[in-house]
Amino acid sequence: MAFSDPQHDARERIAHTARTIQQTRTAQMAIRLLLTQGIRPQVTRSRPTESPWVDVTFTHGATSVRWSNTYYRNGHSLRFKLLPLTLAPTVLAAVGSAPDSMLATFHDPTDFEGDAARWLDEQTAGLLGAVDSRPLPGYDEEASDTPIYTSELSGRWQVEGIALLELSGPDMTAVCNLEILRLSEAAAHAVITAYADRIPLR
Repeated sequence: MAFSDPQHDARERIAHTARTIQQTRTAQMAIRLLLTQGIRPQVTRSRPTESPWVDVTFTHGATSVRWSNTYYRNGHSLRFKLLPLTLAPTVLAAVGSAPDSMLATFHDPTDFEGDAARWLDEQTAGLLGAVDSRPLPGYDEEASDTPIYTSELSGRWQVEGIALLELSGPDMTAVCNLEILRLSEAAAHAVITAYADRIPLR
C-alpha cells in the first residue's frame, strides 16, 4: 500500500497554484492590451488533469493571432496568419534582441529573391535568412529557367526566440504567416504590444 507524502503533496499544490497565477496573468495581460484596440480575444486553458497551457486568440481584419504559453522556460509562442507584410518588421523588432551572431556571419543579401523578401531583409538588419523558394506565379514549375522568389525565411535571436516566416508572393502586396517561438513572457508581451500599437482602432 502506497502512502502519500505530505511534503510532496504540499509542493505540488504550491506549484499548481503558481502555474494558475501565471496562466491567469498571461491571459489578463493580453486581454487588457487588445481591449484597448477594440478586440475581444478568446482564452482557452488546459484542464486540471493536463500539463498547464493557455491560448489567447484573436482576429483583426484578415489577420489571426494566437499567443500560447506552455509554462516551460521561454515557453511563449506567437503565431500570426495573413499578417500584412509591412507589419512584420515591427513585430520582429519587438523581441528586443540582436540577431544570433553565428547565423549573422552567413547572412548574404544576394540570397533573397523578390521584392518582398529583399525588403524584409533590409528592414530586419540581417535577422532573417532565406530557407526556401517558389516559382513566380504564372511560370512553369518544371522549366529549368523558371524565375523564383524567396518564399520562406527564418531567423534566431541571441538571447531568445526563433522566427519562421512564409511569404504568400514575391512583391510588396504579399502577406505572411509568421511564427515566433521560445519567448519569455516579457518578450511575448512586447510583441503583442507592438502589434496592437500599429493596428487601427475598431
